[in-house]
Amino acid sequence: MKSRHWNLIFAGSALFYLFSLHLRSYPLDFLFKAIPVMWLMLLVVRNADSNKYLLLSALACSAAGDMLLALPFAQSFILGLIAFLLVQLLYSVNFWRFGHWQAWKVAPLLIALGTAALFFWQLQPVLGDMLWPVVLYMLALCTMVSSAIIASKGRPWLLVGAFSFLISDALLAWGYFVEAAPWQAFAVMLSYYLAQFCLVNGALRITAQESD
Repeated sequence: MKSRHWNLIFAGSALFYLFSLHLRSYPLDFLFKAIPVMWLMLLVVRNADSNKYLLLSALACSAAGDMLLALPFAQSFILGLIAFLLVQLLYSVNFWRFGHWQAWKVAPLLIALGTAALFFWQLQPVLGDMLWPVVLYMLALCTMVSSAIIASKGRPWLLVGAFSFLISDALLAWGYFVEAAPWQAFAVMLSYYLAQFCLVNGALRITAQESD
């Protein structure tokens, strides 16, 4: 099956979950949340010749984090945070290997890191005991965003993926620690699925370029 077919299946399953959000909670909603990422894992298995295992590990941790955050138990948020901390570290290791510095990347780096710093400054008064876990996660997220921007070559896949992940996590944190808007869950998941789609497809294209 060609890459575009896996991508279409991913898009279909992501849209299904997005438009089912108004039905929550329904049986196995946590599983349907993670299914789009599982399709991306199959895309990687079928199309990646190298760096396959880092991508698969990042996506496996993502699927675990998706389900943990959707399950209603006391420690779900902190365990989901740990899972996505691993996601950011695994993506970072993968993207740093393809680092390609160009002067134009200064602007998106400053925008991304400045946005993250401003958001954290707004959020930190309400974090309480979660301050240091969130600090660690923010550092890992900023590392991933920086590595994706620096690895970007020609096409905007990794740029869009990095900024989408930043937006998704910012919306999620604001909804969890401050106030959740009615549209928040939809916006979080839409930007999250876009991020995963772009990061994985960007990584596959970089790998293909390197092997040519």
